Amino acid sequence: MNAKQDSRHRISRGKKLLMRLWGALPILLLLAVIIILGQMVNTKKDRLEAVKKGLNALESMQLAAEKIDTVAAILKTSADQKTAAERLQAELGISADQVKTILHMPLSELVKDQQEKLDRQVADIKQQMAENKLDIRMDRPDVNVVALTLAPETIRDRINLPGVVEPWIKFDVIAEVRGEVIEKRMEKGTPVKEDDIIAVLDKSDYEIALQAAKAAYDTALASKNRVEKLYAQQLAPRAQLDDITAQVERFKAEMDTARLNLDRCTIKSPITGTLNQLYIDKGQYINVADPIAEVIQMDRVKVNVGIPESDVSAIRTVDDYMVRFDALSDKAFPAKKYFLSIASGPQARLYKLELEIDNPAHDILPDMFARVDIVKREVPNALSIPLYSIISLNDQQTVYVINDDTAHARNIQTGIQEGWQIQVTDGLKPGDRVIVTGHRRVSDGQAVNLVRTVSDMKEIRN
Repeated sequence: MNAKQDSRHRISRGKKLLMRLWGALPILLLLAVIIILGQMVNTKKDRLEAVKKGLNALESMQLAAEKIDTVAAILKTSADQKTAAERLQAELGISADQVKTILHMPLSELVKDQQEKLDRQVADIKQQMAENKLDIRMDRPDVNVVALTLAPETIRDRINLPGVVEPWIKFDVIAEVRGEVIEKRMEKGTPVKEDDIIAVLDKSDYEIALQAAKAAYDTALASKNRVEKLYAQQLAPRAQLDDITAQVERFKAEMDTARLNLDRCTIKSPITGTLNQLYIDKGQYINVADPIAEVIQMDRVKVNVGIPESDVSAIRTVDDYMVRFDALSDKAFPAKKYFLSIASGPQARLYKLELEIDNPAHDILPDMFARVDIVKREVPNALSIPLYSIISLNDQQTVYVINDDTAHARNIQTGIQEGWQIQVTDGLKPGDRVIVTGHRRVSDGQAVNLVRTVSDMKEIRN
């Protein structure tokens, strides 16, 4: 009996538990329905917000298209994008987000042949929203973009300045005596060594003058010898000896001068170099200080560069340079700093920098135009992007990166610039894909069509 009673008791307890569960089933089902509906509501709200955001952008484009003349005039006459944004917001009575959409759209999207398309899109979206239909496909303009994958590389803050070549030494040979040119030993353009004879003047007058001076000197010297003997025997006064001694010294000086003038009739090169100019001809009569020739040294050359005041401090720490010459097919030559002036020129207010270049083959010629590449600062492992990929708006520098086929706006900070590349110091990281083509036709959160990804901007130019 006890076993039967226990069995009936367990069955009774099972029935009661089943009845309780059956009674709670509607509540559990209701909870499940509430959870599902809650998720649907949240999804619906998100989709509604997305639709409203897209509609807002289309309406701003539609308004801009209707008032294209006003928009074009504001964009044309505004000093910068910040001013344009303020004027557009005041003139059209739209929000800052709508202004941003307009500024990021090219005018080609706002012309007449696009207005009807925009009108249809806006009307269709409004109708579906009124009918509570949120399964809307945004027929936004197709935007094809090209992205640059960022990787660390070295960037240099450099300037490129013009320069002019000068010979290392330029020596002007002038006449030190007057006379007729009786012999011209060299022609211009001829290599010369130190003391090579360039020309010879008529020596006749100077030979006669030397002979006369020598005769006077010899006579005075003989008289001095006689007076010295007489003075030693106390037969001549000291004053007589002093007078004859002075005459000997004077005649010796005249003889030395005559000999020097005779030597100056032979005109020699003072340095080793090239006879760059020759200003005389045989038979020509020249006077003292008349130009004879110009001799230059070209084994080394100087390049003179004008340095702006703002770059002087940086130049002081730079010793090595690269110099290129258009006349030599843009060939580059290494150069060393030779001299930096401590005072600027009176007119251009530039500080003179002299660079030294070895020129053993004499490829570099005087007065050639040079381009001097000066690296003021070098940053290794830097991130850099094309300067034109940056959009300035409201004093912010913005780029668009692509992720999951969607453009995302990033505010960045920039550093030094090299050519068309600029360093990014904050806002981006290695591996980010920055939109470099088509970026002015997108807005934050917009789906785009990525047609190409490059790792070097040369891939686009090629």
